[in-house]
Amino acid sequence: MPCTTICSLKRKSNAMRIGLIGLGDIAQKAYLPVIANFSGVTPVLCTRNPEALTLLGSKYRIGECYQDVNDLIKSGLDAAMVHSSTESHAEMVTRLLEAGIPTFVDKPISYHLEDTKRIIDLSVTKDTLLFVGFNRRYAPLISAINEPSPVQLFLRKNRPYLPGDPRVFIYDDFIHVIDTLRYLSFGKVEDLQTWAYREGNQLGAVQVQWRSENTLVTGSMNRVSGADEETLDVYGQQQHWQIKRLAQGEYHTPEETSQLGFNDWQATLHKRGFVDMLSHFVQQAKVKKAQQEQLEDILATHALCDQVLNQVETNLANK
Repeated sequence: MPCTTICSLKRKSNAMRIGLIGLGDIAQKAYLPVIANFSGVTPVLCTRNPEALTLLGSKYRIGECYQDVNDLIKSGLDAAMVHSSTESHAEMVTRLLEAGIPTFVDKPISYHLEDTKRIIDLSVTKDTLLFVGFNRRYAPLISAINEPSPVQLFLRKNRPYLPGDPRVFIYDDFIHVIDTLRYLSFGKVEDLQTWAYREGNQLGAVQVQWRSENTLVTGSMNRVSGADEETLDVYGQQQHWQIKRLAQGEYHTPEETSQLGFNDWQATLHKRGFVDMLSHFVQQAKVKKAQQEQLEDILATHALCDQVLNQVETNLANK
């Protein structure tokens, strides 16, 4: 039922009503601060946690909130954003697309490729937008890289100590590496090879390599490294970009080296691509319709995750 403990604020007549489902740590840190500050958008909150509704509604002066997704859908939305647990993504997104609501979902759509394919097919059938949150594509230091045919790509993303179940490791975390490299390499993935490191009964580290037309691609994630780090290297013809943690880097040519970065006043969420990504989602949600090329791209990233997972499981089984 609607939450009545938060003051009721009138909706602007032309504002988009965007429902946010699931208000956990990521939603609170990365999504709500951006959406709540977009002009022309009225956020509507939905979570089963009444304390979170009251706290966040008051903090962002959001006057409409729900504890039940069905009530949220019935309220009439222009778009929705799903930030609930990965296990619940498939069900939530299905309900929203069935209702004809343009939908944003955190990556991944699902831990299982079959669910992802079914939901993408549903987006096509309903001709309703499905948008998956790959924020690194929109990070300014990455999106500004101007190299249509890289020679080599390297991306490593490490964590101090967080070994995990291989499926969760690949789909929840390593998917960032896979999607960013796919985005920068343009062509079809060929000659995929995967190496895995076991930490007890869990996956501790993974490394992949493939060829994409004339580009050699390498990605890795070490979750027993003792450090939280992320470094991207893009090598073109006589030029090299190195980006660290999406916030700073260098651009090298034979003639000079340029420093890449931001002014002190620029927000972290802008640096990490969330602002531009959500702006793009809002613009697409106004059109409402499914984006075929975008759906094919979403499927390709999830399918590559599945290929990597299969190779990891085979690799670990043989050790």
